[in-house]
Amino acid sequence: MDDSTGSGVLAAVGADLAALWETLGSAEERGLETAEGVVRDGVLAIGARLLAASVAVRGTGKAGAHQPCPCGGMAACAGYRPKAVQTVVGWITVRRAYYACPACGHGHCPLDAVLGLHRDSLSPGVRRLACRFGALLPFAEAAASLAAATRVHLSASTVRAVTQAVGARCEAAVAAAIAGAWGQGLPPAPGEPPERLYVAMDGVRILGTDGAGREVKVGVVVPIHQRAGGEHRQPASYVAGLETAAAFGPRLALEAHRRGLEAAGMVAVLGDGAAWIWQLAEEHVPHATQIVDWFHASERVWELGRALFGAETEETTTWVETQLGRLAQGQAAILASEWRGLPCRGEAAVVRDEQVTYFTNQAPRMAYDRYRAAGWDIGSGMVEAACKHLIGAREKGPGMRWSDAGAQTVAAVRVLLFNAQWTTYNLAA
Repeated sequence: MDDSTGSGVLAAVGADLAALWETLGSAEERGLETAEGVVRDGVLAIGARLLAASVAVRGTGKAGAHQPCPCGGMAACAGYRPKAVQTVVGWITVRRAYYACPACGHGHCPLDAVLGLHRDSLSPGVRRLACRFGALLPFAEAAASLAAATRVHLSASTVRAVTQAVGARCEAAVAAAIAGAWGQGLPPAPGEPPERLYVAMDGVRILGTDGAGREVKVGVVVPIHQRAGGEHRQPASYVAGLETAAAFGPRLALEAHRRGLEAAGMVAVLGDGAAWIWQLAEEHVPHATQIVDWFHASERVWELGRALFGAETEETTTWVETQLGRLAQGQAAILASEWRGLPCRGEAAVVRDEQVTYFTNQAPRMAYDRYRAAGWDIGSGMVEAACKHLIGAREKGPGMRWSDAGAQTVAAVRVLLFNAQWTTYNLAA
């Protein structure tokens, strides 16, 4: 920016600030909230002026009379085209050199790629905000909250489109990473290998557009490092897929590898007992200790206790606490054998038989006394919380119905947010 341009911009900003100060001083009776709004709108307008000027001094993107076209031809500069862009500080106009290709009939503005602009009117900053709000809130509520918090006004459909477009690109990147890993081998995992690694899986049901249930599979990976003061738990990372178990396995395995799976001292896979979980564990983490998460196991004991003795009775509480104490001692198979002989009928008998079958089949994964002695955390419910907060909080709201693509793309953005990868994610990639 040369001195004359800079001086002109600073003079205009100074005049804007003086006018804003005068506006505030001429209405001393206005409340603080009103004054806050006046200042914010004024400062945003000044910011838009500064941003427009700084973009203008970068030039128009013209680089000669001709440029190569993606089709293989040569595009010729055909003048300049203005573009109105909605930014986080307001609307600005960008002047761009336009190149037209006679071979394919298409044209492009090279400056758009430099600035991260798409076909729509949204700046990268607005796109990032809209996507974040759309991943966290229902789209109409996201649009309203975005406007109230930032003065960026978008329709609910625009917030939806931006969120799903970014999510689709996230998914494409994941698919490419999986294909590369399985085709060319996994790259070395970064950082220090963990002493322990937890890999947990579960599923959460959402409703499709036809009203039928769909299962989103969720994975959680938690590394544990050994420090002088004891074990140090690293932040959890997440994956989510509205897909078959066969497709979900590589997605989770890639994340587990990124967190140090191959070099980990010990690995445990936690799940609720679903067959697909243990199948994936055998395929992708065959050396891991398989553990039925204590949260799920204890919930099943409570279900049996309520069926036998009533929903909220002292007898139920006493019986369940006794069973849980023995379960914690690794007596799952013994308990299942004893429950088989419990006298009951009707619905209670159905629940009893279901739990007898479940605990008999899962007993090898319920050696909780040995797991605790080895230092494993068996009762965190980490994947249950992930299902609730990662997927359920956004995709199980009242009246919500999702297409498969819509649910997956929103989940993909939420994974970035939960994994603390959102602020560094390249929206233009």
